[in-house]
Amino acid sequence: MRASSYLTMVLIVLVAVAAGWLAQRTSVTADWTAGNRNSLTPASLRVVHALGAGPIDFTAYIYPGPQRNDVRQQLSRYTRASNRVHLHFADPARHPATVRKLGIGKDGAVVVRYQGRQQTLTDYSESSVTNALQRLSPGGSKWIVFVTGHGERDPGAKTTAGYSKLATALDNQGLKVRQVNLVQAGAIPDNTAVLVIASPQHDLLPGEVNMIRAYVKRGGNVLWVDDPGPRYGLTPLAQDLGIHWLDGTLVYPDYRKLGTGSPAMALVATYPDTPITENLKQITIFAFAGALSPLDHSSWQSKAILRSPARSWLETGSLDQGSISFQPDQGDRAGPLTFGLMLSRPEPGASGDNPPSGQSQQRAVVVADSDFMDNGHLADLGNRTLALAIFQWLAGRDAQIAVDVPKAPDAHLEMAPARLSTFWWLFVVTLPGALFVLGFGRWWWRRRR
Repeated sequence: MRASSYLTMVLIVLVAVAAGWLAQRTSVTADWTAGNRNSLTPASLRVVHALGAGPIDFTAYIYPGPQRNDVRQQLSRYTRASNRVHLHFADPARHPATVRKLGIGKDGAVVVRYQGRQQTLTDYSESSVTNALQRLSPGGSKWIVFVTGHGERDPGAKTTAGYSKLATALDNQGLKVRQVNLVQAGAIPDNTAVLVIASPQHDLLPGEVNMIRAYVKRGGNVLWVDDPGPRYGLTPLAQDLGIHWLDGTLVYPDYRKLGTGSPAMALVATYPDTPITENLKQITIFAFAGALSPLDHSSWQSKAILRSPARSWLETGSLDQGSISFQPDQGDRAGPLTFGLMLSRPEPGASGDNPPSGQSQQRAVVVADSDFMDNGHLADLGNRTLALAIFQWLAGRDAQIAVDVPKAPDAHLEMAPARLSTFWWLFVVTLPGALFVLGFGRWWWRRRR
């Protein structure tokens, strides 16, 4: 019995030592939160894997203390996601020169480095960290160049019709937004990854159109978003891209039932299977959209990315909400209709020169609506996701298409007005009143005694 007791004690010690040894070398993590809030979203995982080979180093210049634990917890999602991600802590007091060079304040910061490039972070949320990783990607130096000078949408304007929110979203994803006035510049910048033509309101000069056509001929990537109406001198570009703009405006007869307020609000709920739309699950909204069709015998391979439902039609007459009706004898076209096309061709262009984007495949996207990306509509449902996916595909960053870190699904509590009224009466009136009556009653009872 004594030998058995000793053997049991030895076995207990061995098991404890083995458990400690395993705990030091292995880790098991389970995320039971709603929406997997303590794990990386699929969007962030695609960014990490898209960075390719090589270590991703996070260096936290933070003083010893509780803040280090907070940073370690927030960045642990990235270190768990890939063994190429490493987190190191450095005491700012021991690296004063580096701290001054990086402009790090007293609250500290995290510097993320990848293949000789670096970004400094003071916000450690997933969206901020993932955006920084996108800026470190090889495509982070690509320029998105907007043509200006003819009343186009302005990426610097903060008005409802401006594109400033889009420009900020692109910059967060590592795509630098620039503008070019072709009359002043005399040429399209050589490092242009995507040339954007966003709904001009005045005619482009023949020389400007020739510059754009030459850029396309060399293999440059183009995004052309426009609204129903004249093409302002860009009809030759449409022919070069192998597309035809149809006359009229897309309308939906059931706009009252859907509550859109206008028959010219085009809604898309289902999408063709394309690289741009494969991760798009939300409805997208387009105000006063037109329609497109690809030309036969074009050198471009075209795929529809946006199509209206069968109940819609292309209205060529007045959009008077009281008398709108489908009139094929007046030129109206029945749906479904295409109003978004993605175009590609394997060769850079007829000249044989290297494409400006540096890709082996030339790409273009044409959308018969410029409103869906403006400040007034970008945040509507899936518009932002679609817009960013278009730019990522055009810039050749296929692995990062639709990388837009979603918000937590349970961050807001929405309740019916009747339920809110019930809670108001319970917690604002009933409970405080009951506590007051109870306290007054106890005071009155003690006074009588």
